[in-house]
Amino acid sequence: MATVGVTDAPPAWPRPVLAATGGLVALAAALAAVRLPAPDSTVWAEALVVAGSAVALAALTWWLTGRAHVRDRRLVLAWGLGSGFALGGVWLAEIAFNNLTPHTISTAAARGVLDNLSWAVVGVVTAVVAARVAARTRRWRSGLRAGVWSGVGSGLGAALGGALLLAAFRPSVENDPLMRAEWRRLGSGTDLSTYVTRETMAGVGGHLWVLGVAQGALLGLIASSVTVALLRARAGALDKRP
Repeated sequence: MATVGVTDAPPAWPRPVLAATGGLVALAAALAAVRLPAPDSTVWAEALVVAGSAVALAALTWWLTGRAHVRDRRLVLAWGLGSGFALGGVWLAEIAFNNLTPHTISTAAARGVLDNLSWAVVGVVTAVVAARVAARTRRWRSGLRAGVWSGVGSGLGAALGGALLLAAFRPSVENDPLMRAEWRRLGSGTDLSTYVTRETMAGVGGHLWVLGVAQGALLGLIASSVTVALLRARAGALDKRP
């Protein structure tokens, strides 16, 4: 029994990474609101939602990773959160390219291609991780958990990128010709800095919960369920052979 407990002990790295990432997202979101030239209640509301949800998500994940008597805990956390934080790096690179590279390089067409490619990579890797865990454990629930944790990691990584962009590099976003054109079309009555911060902060929340947690859960459910169903069908076919 002792050997099993050691073997399925959770990895040591998830909790420190969760605490650091959640804390940095909250700090950057608050700093973005503080550094806005003219205080804006909408920005503050968005910043508090982003900061609070990032801290709450990190704290909940911290607690769940430490639960005892959870099947396949080490495998699920290593593959799920490990892939998730790696995919968060994909979103960080996408955000940096779209907002910090010269505008002659990060054109609308280039951004569109990179956005679609990043989303596809994140989706495919999340599904593959969930399927892999489900195949190794023969349990769809373990695959689902791996997908959820992958979404949590990628969502926190993307949220960190967006929040840091607002906190430290907002002028670069404001100087973007595409953003200025959008502001002229849609931001009537709002100054450029406020419009940029509102729109980007809303995107941070969307990345965290929609393209992160929700997408991870959905892809994890589909991939793990299909994988286990196929494995069971294959086992049944083999059993029927004479």
